[in-house]
Amino acid sequence: MKYKSLPLALSLLLFASCTSLRDFVPGGGDVRQAGAFNIGQRVFDHASTNCIDEQPNMGFEYTVSREDGAFGYEFGVARHSDRQDIPTTGNTGVEGWELTAGLRREFPIEGFGAVPYLGVGLSGFHVDRNNETPGFPEGSDVGLGAYARVGMTMKINTHAFVGIDARFIQEEWINEGEYDLDGDVVSLVLGFSL
Repeated sequence: MKYKSLPLALSLLLFASCTSLRDFVPGGGDVRQAGAFNIGQRVFDHASTNCIDEQPNMGFEYTVSREDGAFGYEFGVARHSDRQDIPTTGNTGVEGWELTAGLRREFPIEGFGAVPYLGVGLSGFHVDRNNETPGFPEGSDVGLGAYARVGMTMKINTHAFVGIDARFIQEEWINEGEYDLDGDVVSLVLGFSL
């Protein structure tokens, strides 16, 4: 219960410091800032009793870069959760939060409306599991992991864009936790530039 407000508190701290972050973006030209809502599906790599293998995933990301910079920064918060009836554990619910921070490189193509991008970074997570039937593993887990991503955005107008994003997550290689949370997130991106 004490971790419920942790993602919100860290997100507020992160976004409050974004104005000073602009001074640390390499390259020249104007600073570009964007926010995006990601709506998709998280798919875990291993079919096991540790988690429900596919869960809806929603998140928000903030990115900052310069027009001619080699790379920019990305920060995000995401939540995945689902509840299902499982024969052995009964009505089982899994809920997780994730905070991400990393580097992003965009590859604009002249005359092509879409902009591909790549990203890498670190993720911190917190997950809760509860079972209707007692005697099976449940509880919470926190840890640190890493991700790599690939995606593409396309402008709708001057300040709005849409896109697709695939993120590949390894979250048990540093902290050998109780739950196996490695997997992928495939999302539709709805964004706005500032």
